[in-house]
Amino acid sequence: MELNLRNFQSNLPKTDFQNLPKILVAVSGGIDSMVLVDLFLQTGLPFSMAHANFQLREKDSDEDEEFVREFAQQHGISIFVKRFDVKSYKSSGNYSTQMAARNLRYDWFEELKVEHHFDWICTAHHLNDSLETFLINLSRGTGLDGLVGISSNTEHILRPLHNFSKESILNYAKSNSIQWREDASNSTTDYTRNKIRHEIFPKLIEIHPEFLQNFQRSIEHLSDQNLILKYHFQSVSNDLFKSKDEQIFISIERLKDLHPLSTYLFHLFQPFGLEHPFEIQKLMDSNENGEIQSKTHRLIKNRQELILVKKGEHDFPNEIELDQDQILEKPLYLRFSKTKEKPFDSAESLDLDKVEFPLRLRRQKTGDSFFPIGMKGSKKISKFFKDEKLSKLEKESTWLLVDKEDRILYVVGKRLDDRFKITENTHNFLNIYLC
Repeated sequence: MELNLRNFQSNLPKTDFQNLPKILVAVSGGIDSMVLVDLFLQTGLPFSMAHANFQLREKDSDEDEEFVREFAQQHGISIFVKRFDVKSYKSSGNYSTQMAARNLRYDWFEELKVEHHFDWICTAHHLNDSLETFLINLSRGTGLDGLVGISSNTEHILRPLHNFSKESILNYAKSNSIQWREDASNSTTDYTRNKIRHEIFPKLIEIHPEFLQNFQRSIEHLSDQNLILKYHFQSVSNDLFKSKDEQIFISIERLKDLHPLSTYLFHLFQPFGLEHPFEIQKLMDSNENGEIQSKTHRLIKNRQELILVKKGEHDFPNEIELDQDQILEKPLYLRFSKTKEKPFDSAESLDLDKVEFPLRLRRQKTGDSFFPIGMKGSKKISKFFKDEKLSKLEKESTWLLVDKEDRILYVVGKRLDDRFKITENTHNFLNIYLC
């Protein structure tokens, strides 16, 4: 496809010129981004520029920055420039130079978007870039998401050159006398992407002159099929994932009816950072309850179901000292009152004269036991939880009210301790209110 203003504009979302979007264009100074800037100038849409100086090519990097700054000044375009220490970032994790630069660049773009309320971030990725990404991901054993190359648009990132070849960009640059900076590192084969660009791509064109155009059609077909699959997996997720009280419950039996199971497990749980289906299947098949975690979520087996919960929902100190004259709101609503008679509206009441202050709220500890009201003798808290058929999460969110002597007064919301119950001889009441 020929690159011209009309074809370029057809790749931009429709805009209401009464309410123009705020656009940030990523500009390296190379031919692709300088052509992108020229096309935006021709549209008449207002935009800003962002230039990332990765300081990897010493003097050349600084000259790229100066070139972009001068261009912005000549055309009255606002510009953001930031210098990055890529080498230090690489040492902080297992990143290649290109991946480190990519992460730093996009994180910065996102910061600019939020701070300056940009609607679009535009990059100059083109069809050849998409082919290179396809081949790199193919060599790594990717799924469909990796094979569709570089998407034309995401939620707020636009790539309006995505269906134009490098050759068409070069032709446009020559026809319109575009000035740009050459990156000498692009001519080397030190990076995987450059090896594909200089060694593999020419062979593919030699085998079939229309290879790039055919690749574009294949990508469009793969993208359409991938979209259909995403709708299907979302439909299955909506059917199986049942939300209640900020938790998601999934029947293991119904999950096992899905085939191929590992593929379904990957696509259903990947949005929660759980990307290893065999770990999930092992959890499902285990004879015991257990859990696996991602950075953001916990997946817990409880009998015949899985419970998915976001991390942080139950992150509270293991012990909280209580002020009997104040209201506790988290991790649960709790307040006390002291009366000479038992009020009708309290959740529970204890014999105040039997309690040693201060009171504390704490989680279960190994060996905890109490004397459940209505029963003779003591009972382990662990056994009580088991008899109550509490899930792992329910156990974690069940608190024990204890006194100064660490005696359990109340398994909150479930059972009082018989030693502190009110009797006909009770004259002072400690009343507990829950919500």
